[in-house]
Amino acid sequence: MFGSFPHEAEPDGAVFGPHHFYLGVLLILLVCWMLNDADSEGGPWGIAGLTLLSVFAFALTWPYYPAVGAFGVLVLLGVATLAAMRPRWWRYGTVPHAALLVGLFVAWDDALSHALGWRTPLDSLWARYLHSYVSDPYVPEKLRLPEGVRLPTEVRLPPDLKAFVAEQVGGALAVVPL
Repeated sequence: MFGSFPHEAEPDGAVFGPHHFYLGVLLILLVCWMLNDADSEGGPWGIAGLTLLSVFAFALTWPYYPAVGAFGVLVLLGVATLAAMRPRWWRYGTVPHAALLVGLFVAWDDALSHALGWRTPLDSLWARYLHSYVSDPYVPEKLRLPEGVRLPTEVRLPPDLKAFVAEQVGGALAVVPL
């Protein structure tokens, strides 16, 4: 369970590759931006700053100083999580607070899997369901719609639906950072 720290010297061998850490960070920053009040001095910028510092530790420190970068990511996400638990966040409502916590969960998921080598929930979802589809997508020969559902007459499907879907969907899912 515990080997050397960090488990990976560079996350997935490509720190600027698609990582779901970045998706969590984007969600956190989006919530902080949406809840910014120009008239208030106590905005959500503490969590935004900690999150941006964790990106610095993940992307720019970890590849060169693995132990320092991984430790920095974990500490900064930990402090951001503690700050998100403060009662002041409840005044924004349940949905923004839940979105902030989801963003933190997604960032934690990737950081823990790379730093400690744990099999995390989102990594398991990726390995079990999504990676095989991205690697070799199954595309049905013919479009089947549910019973009673019809496409409008002005919708024209490509003549070779299988080739179209394989080109578009496979390429699009290959860049999904999970």
